[in-house]
Amino acid sequence: MRNIVNEDGEIIAKATKDGTLVGGYHRIIMAGSLCQKLFWQDTGEPVKLDALMHPSSHRRIA
Repeated sequence: MRNIVNEDGEIIAKATKDGTLVGGYHRIIMAGSLCQKLFWQDTGEPVKLDALMHPSSHRRIA
């Protein structure tokens, strides 16, 4: 499991190693609408929200 954090370092979602969102879908949508930057906690890399926002994504984010 990998954690997704916001700019303040608060964990807002969890995903599997392959990037499938497990929890926090609504919090990620809210963060995206507020233009917050999201990062992978373990690597510090930015999370790409583009795949998540597509209807065909099936909650896959990376």
